[in-house]
Amino acid sequence: MGRESKIRKMRREGLLEPVKNERRGTPLWVKIVVGIVIVSILTLTGLWAWGQADKDVAARVGKEVIKNEEVQNQFNYYVNMYKQYGVDLNNPKYASMRDNLRKSVLNSLINQSLLVQYAKAHHLKIDMAKFNKNMEDQIKQIIEQGKKQNGEKIFEDSIAARYGSMEAYENYLKKMLTPYVERPLLAQAALDSQYKNIKITDADVRKFWNSTYQVDAEHFLLKVDKNAPESVWQEKEKEAKQIYEEFLAEKKKEGSKFNFAAFAKKKADELNKKEAKSGKEVARYENLGFFSRGQMVKPFEDACFNPSAKPGDIIGPVKTEFGYHIIHIIAKKPESAKYDEPAKVKVKIAWFKYKKDDKRSKENAKMSADSVAIQLKKGMSFDRAVELSDDDPMLKKAKGLMSRYITEKTDPAIFKVAYNLKVGETAGPIDTPQGYAVIELVEKKAPVKASLDNKEIYEKVKNDLLSQKKQEVEKEFLEKLKKEYGVRTTDPWKELVIFFKKHFGKQWDSFVAWWNKATGRTNNAQGGGSNNPAPVIPSNNGKSGGSTQPLKPISGGG
Repeated sequence: MGRESKIRKMRREGLLEPVKNERRGTPLWVKIVVGIVIVSILTLTGLWAWGQADKDVAARVGKEVIKNEEVQNQFNYYVNMYKQYGVDLNNPKYASMRDNLRKSVLNSLINQSLLVQYAKAHHLKIDMAKFNKNMEDQIKQIIEQGKKQNGEKIFEDSIAARYGSMEAYENYLKKMLTPYVERPLLAQAALDSQYKNIKITDADVRKFWNSTYQVDAEHFLLKVDKNAPESVWQEKEKEAKQIYEEFLAEKKKEGSKFNFAAFAKKKADELNKKEAKSGKEVARYENLGFFSRGQMVKPFEDACFNPSAKPGDIIGPVKTEFGYHIIHIIAKKPESAKYDEPAKVKVKIAWFKYKKDDKRSKENAKMSADSVAIQLKKGMSFDRAVELSDDDPMLKKAKGLMSRYITEKTDPAIFKVAYNLKVGETAGPIDTPQGYAVIELVEKKAPVKASLDNKEIYEKVKNDLLSQKKQEVEKEFLEKLKKEYGVRTTDPWKELVIFFKKHFGKQWDSFVAWWNKATGRTNNAQGGGSNNPAPVIPSNNGKSGGSTQPLKPISGGG
């Protein structure tokens, strides 16, 4: 028996102690650190992969995906539409409007997706008459646009060569357009299923009639960055409460002489001077004028439209995403005021127009208008005055008679003169933004106070209340669907980068600067610089000579 065999035998018989394994275990802190590193790597890798997968996705709504391209196409349509009215949204001064428009387009697509999914899940039927009409309009628009861009003969020949006939092309378009025409109608079917539960009683109409339509208010705002820590919001709230007490004390002291605007401006200037070195505006005063529901952020609106808030009241502090507001209610208009008929006039008019910023042109127009006005006083017919006026074919055909009534709101300069005339009397020249006007009064109507006893007014009020109820139902329904189906519009990887930059940006920049210095690298090295891509400005890539106006997007839910 060998030596090792003898040793093993002696151990089995208990004559020798067994050899103990003295291997030392891994320290607990090492295990924890390694675990954290592994989890972090897996999490970051997962988020990065998730972000890559969603780089072309604007939103995920339930089982549907809204692509960035879809948002961009509708956004481009509205950009081109604004341009036709002289507003170039690519101009940096309209940056805020551009951002709001893009958000509005995305929200509209999200809402439509929610409603469509609900309609499909509940097997709701669409209005086929509207489907056929909308389809016909879309196909007609596409064909007309094709003829306009390419010429009728070339377009028809190309259609015949590719599709065999115009009928075959229309069938192809119908197949392609069906989802786009169908979706808004499905969305409407979903909303209609909720609207049917709305009930409006006579008591509801009368309560609505007496409710507040518009509020005239001014406010003092103590600004707070919406991303500020909770501790900063708490400090500002204490400051706002103290300022609010100052307003009340000043009002009590001054009585009827108290001027909210003057005191608010003084207080804002005082606070801004303290922060002059930072260059930040910390407080401001604003006169908002009359506004309706839906124009202000909800907490501010709720405070102003609260039935207990009376003209003359100072309310506050009211917290919104902008900071803390101290609000002065100046006046309130009841809903009934919306239906009052204002004073109005109907006139015949002869225009004498001039070139803007051209003194000679303006003088000549004034001389012509003066001459016509004098001849009218001497007995010249107004028909002749119209013939002598500027070349306006439509107005001359109507012998100067305006098709619409004029009110103080629509044409203040003309209304002010005309309302003091008797029917058949003439006046002028009147200087207006459109040129010099010479007028003859045809009809005058005094203001009329609206009443629910008038059946026409009653039905109008009832319909307006129904529209308001529908908006409330739609908003509540969409919020419910968002919770049910789920909506995500954020890229998790980008959110992580934003979080990192916000909380550790300075430390990271310091580290990078130290590392570059230690390794001899600079920020201007080849291939270096910012990793942020340049902003992409949508452009109209249409060819010259043809219409680049896109087809109007088919939106839903309205």
